[in-house]
Amino acid sequence: MNYTWGVLGPGRIESVRRVRTLQMAATTRDFNERAVPGLGGVWFGRQLFLATLGLRVAERATARGSRAGKVAVANAVEALACWLAIKGGLRAGERRVRGTTLLAGKADLSFRSVSRPGFYVSQPMRMGTVNALPALGFVEAAGSRFSAFSCSADGDAFIDAVTEGCRPYGRELVEHLAMWVCGETDQVNTDALYRALAPVLPLPLRARELLQTRLEQGAAGESAEDRTRRRDALRWVRARRRGAPPVAWDLPPAEITQADHWDDLHAGALFFIARDAALAVLEALELEIATPERRVAIGGALPRPVQAGLATLRTAAAAFLRTGHPAEEARRFCTECTAPLDAELLGHLLDRDGRILRRLGGEACPGPAFRGGVRDADDESPDAAPPSDDPAWPAGISHRIHNLCWLGLDVDGQMDAWLRPATEEAAHG
Repeated sequence: MNYTWGVLGPGRIESVRRVRTLQMAATTRDFNERAVPGLGGVWFGRQLFLATLGLRVAERATARGSRAGKVAVANAVEALACWLAIKGGLRAGERRVRGTTLLAGKADLSFRSVSRPGFYVSQPMRMGTVNALPALGFVEAAGSRFSAFSCSADGDAFIDAVTEGCRPYGRELVEHLAMWVCGETDQVNTDALYRALAPVLPLPLRARELLQTRLEQGAAGESAEDRTRRRDALRWVRARRRGAPPVAWDLPPAEITQADHWDDLHAGALFFIARDAALAVLEALELEIATPERRVAIGGALPRPVQAGLATLRTAAAAFLRTGHPAEEARRFCTECTAPLDAELLGHLLDRDGRILRRLGGEACPGPAFRGGVRDADDESPDAAPPSDDPAWPAGISHRIHNLCWLGLDVDGQMDAWLRPATEEAAHG
């Protein structure tokens, strides 16, 4: 089964990474937020823990005289956590650890080394927590950027619950890591730190209870509607896990108590299907172009895969429009995608892309990020949870529902039991 992830591009393009947003990043984010408010890219609890811990360590290190920023410290703490997990041994297919290739063979674990660009990945897991941390009350936010966050009392309690009993060299964990940041110790390859930091370890019971409370209650300023939607979605994924039958869009599950929540889930799924159909058309066209020197006349005879993709796209776009959902940009996009002339429809898509493919006159041409359909690791969402056929969700549903299913398993202490078949299958695939 394939899942629609709703991958978001950056607000500003500063490289030629192959991310096609079709100028729909805000609409994608909005539909995901309507599905499960305040979740961001989180799918397991230690993502939240490591980001919160990074803030706390940065604050403590600053008090000791460090000038390292919060982002640098949090990224370094995450990199150290992943290094420790790799050293401890990983199952094939493990997705809770990033940078397995980059971190392999690294031996210098001083903060100066670990915090250098290139030591760890360019898109750490921390980036997927920026919306979730303030929404769930783990931080106080003076702005929308991670550097504007400070650890809250609930964040402190969560850190304490995860790290209880982990005292490297007899020190309190945050103090030891602050000393590491300040260059006062390089002793971070320890069993105590592995038990505290490794992303592959289950959360202790008290930490799982605190995370459940945060998911239910959210931050003090969160709206009652957002809190209800997240609570209902969590109840629904748990009901599906217990064997509740799959649902049709015309028959909402009992756990979803707000009709407009279900309507948003449905419309969002149809939007994601249409968006993915548009991406498939562009990918087929890119493969047809194949080289930077070749161009395709969009008003001429089109290759069969492109023609078939356009037919699928029109059908999907029309299905979204029939919902009457008021999302303005989604309606504009889907209206463009029902254009009767192939050249007009392709022109709209090329204008929305402009980076991998672009339109010059009446031709489709390579853009600055063109590589002839070749993908690389950066094309994939860094927050993609492992695929799973159970439970099965309605086609196109927001990736946050799937991620919430995994997070619910983590909160219930059952993630490893569900991950093992997937990772073992990957090992034998």
